[in-house]
Amino acid sequence: MLRGNELNEALENELKDMVQEGIEKAPISNTALHKRLIAKGHIKGGLSTLSTPERKALIQRYTTEQLLPLNLNEKEEQLYVNKKTRQALLDTNKGLKERITELEDELNQNTVTLIEIINQVKLKTNLELDDLLAPYLISEFKSQSNLKKL
Repeated sequence: MLRGNELNEALENELKDMVQEGIEKAPISNTALHKRLIAKGHIKGGLSTLSTPERKALIQRYTTEQLLPLNLNEKEEQLYVNKKTRQALLDTNKGLKERITELEDELNQNTVTLIEIINQVKLKTNLELDDLLAPYLISEFKSQSNLKKL
């Protein structure tokens, strides 16, 4: 069984592994970490083995690192830390769905407006809009494609 600095190193290595595995496969919690350390034969003791201030800080640091890709705000992150993971993720998901709906509505409005403008220009002028718009739209498309790759 490991103790002291050796246990701290094993603990940190296990936390690194959990971060690598991702929140879906290995969400960091004291209980999950404790079970993994016991399974590997690093400790025999209870959950209190992880409750020293140094180990708590270490666990918190890696929990924050694991949550970083989720882009949770401070309140949502706190909900996760308080074992209300599901609610934090549901709230984030709801907010993102609302934003998608707003953006889809805006896109639809802009598309309708653009079509109206094109129809009016076609009715009132002899301009070939396809020839006028094509270079701009193609360059915009390329520009947007390059932005998405970043």
